[in-house]
Amino acid sequence: MALVISRQYEESFIITDSVGNEIKITILKIKDRKNQVRVAIDAPKEFRIHRTEISPDKDIEEVSKTHYTEVTKNEN
Repeated sequence: MALVISRQYEESFIITDSVGNEIKITILKIKDRKNQVRVAIDAPKEFRIHRTEISPDKDIEEVSKTHYTEVTKNEN
């Protein structure tokens, strides 16, 4: 079972791994009519972020070779 939490606009949560690396996720925008949420993910460069809708049936390692996107700093 997955952890399910509720967040409102501009609220955040932090995920910490066993060695203390942190990933901060912040809600930036909520579009009710489009059933869409925009999030900011602040993570160490070593973390790769995979969107499951790109290729949900493929192995994560396989997908990362072809669909890896460099994470850039948001200037807003």
